[in-house]
Amino acid sequence: MPFVQVKTRSGRIKFNYTISTPNSDSAENINPDLPVLLCFHSLAFPHVFHSQFADPLLRKFNLVVFDFRTHGDTEGDDLPEGYGIKEAAEDSLAFMDALRLPACHFVAIDYGSPIALQIAIDHPDRALSLFFVSQICLKEPPDVCEGHRQVYDSWTSAFPAPDQFDVELGMEGGYGFSQFMFSNKMTNLAQALFNATFPLCQKHWGYHGKRNFRVATLDLLCGRQSQSKAALSRLRCPVKLVYGTDDVAYNQDYSEEFLQDLEDAGVEASLFVVPGAPHFVGVDYASQVNPVLHDFILQNDDRKPPPVSEHILSPWDALLRSNGWTPEGNNDSDDDDDFVITYPQ
Repeated sequence: MPFVQVKTRSGRIKFNYTISTPNSDSAENINPDLPVLLCFHSLAFPHVFHSQFADPLLRKFNLVVFDFRTHGDTEGDDLPEGYGIKEAAEDSLAFMDALRLPACHFVAIDYGSPIALQIAIDHPDRALSLFFVSQICLKEPPDVCEGHRQVYDSWTSAFPAPDQFDVELGMEGGYGFSQFMFSNKMTNLAQALFNATFPLCQKHWGYHGKRNFRVATLDLLCGRQSQSKAALSRLRCPVKLVYGTDDVAYNQDYSEEFLQDLEDAGVEASLFVVPGAPHFVGVDYASQVNPVLHDFILQNDDRKPPPVSEHILSPWDALLRSNGWTPEGNNDSDDDDDFVITYPQ
């Protein structure tokens, strides 16, 4: 897996990243003749774009994703106190500069959306379009902050000492987080993503990483503010929002309010609603989301890449299979009583 090292005002970072092109599941470089979709992942789940990277419809483009600090396989200094959206955006921009990425189409979900938005506001020339799935660009609702606090308390309590882990408390935190992201609809793919994510969370946010967990979740999420009309008016690209109606944390009004803020600031924006989809809309509802993303890119880019072969794989195909994903089998939602987290031994 490739890494690139950067240094920003908030510390040194060794970013892990993945590039997929029409000809390679894991490429060393982008194809300079094709549009670049730069993906900003959700909280905790660096592989959340699996269903996009596995789709031939989208693999006609350059697909790039990187792991945020204290996420995935990215390494670096601990997060400083006061680390927020602006600092995360500065880190992400440093990643773009290190890879010498051209102006990109930003594709973000959840945690990644306010970070991508901040870059597009501060550096309008770097973003060709914004495609936000389950955006959280407004101030965090009080009830959602309370949910984050409950997950935080359960998770941190599961690590009372460096060599101790309370499985019951870990299960409680994991169940709360899965409820938030998947609305308790743990399909086979969702479960595999969770299983692959858990050891990464334990690595970054175990006993010695509790402070990083607080800064990256409670402080960053619950401390962020909505962007002002003046700030949003600096955007120079269109915005497409995607919302799933079975999102248990954010109601549709939350996305409609952000849509209105964008329109009031003179930004071309629209909202696509996916009935019955959870917060992680793009995981199991990719058949509805991906064509919308594909068409949105082509509407906002003069380059028209040709179709690619059907014989492509997600760069995380083997990882997810090793964590229980069986795409050839039944992918129906598991019952709530069957929810399981596979803990590393």
